[in-house]
Amino acid sequence: QNYGFENNGFFEIDALMITKDYSIDLHQYMNLISFYVLPEDNSVSVVMQDLDNIAMIAGEATAAQYDGTGWIGPLTNFDISSGYWLRMDAASTLNGTGFPYNINRVYNLHAGANLISFPSYGSFHIPDALPYNIEDNIIAIIGEGTIAMHMSNGQWGGSLSSFEGLHGYWIFTDEAISFSYALD
Repeated sequence: QNYGFENNGFFEIDALMITKDYSIDLHQYMNLISFYVLPEDNSVSVVMQDLDNIAMIAGEATAAQYDGTGWIGPLTNFDISSGYWLRMDAASTLNGTGFPYNINRVYNLHAGANLISFPSYGSFHIPDALPYNIEDNIIAIIGEGTIAMHMSNGQWGGSLSSFEGLHGYWIFTDEAISFSYALD
């Protein structure tokens, strides 16, 4: 049916999908990124189709390499909860649009190193963004070229002070935990 303009018409919306644009500035060599939204087709070949100077992508225990004609390796789709290293031959910008935008997504971390995303645009101070009840289980958080260490006095030390949208993070835990960022 065609639902063009109709005087005094009522329409029921089953679901409202909020899409959001992203733009990630990538420098030459290694970039630690994540996505807070992804397109419906989240395959590596679709998301990376406009980058002509990318060499490889590495996630936690997975990777893909561009051989000049296509992608090879076990990493075939991006996961909105994961972080990724992108190896660029030259600087570029990765632009895209996607959904769903969900700042309350649950992250299930195992003991040890976890490469995860950050679910929101903007910047959030680490102690404000993490639920209080999991901070004692986090040993360290590593971003691209920066680190935050959780100290025995409950404070955070190091050069990393905030989570930022479109950045990826290695979170080191002493046991398996599940959490959602506290971004209310």
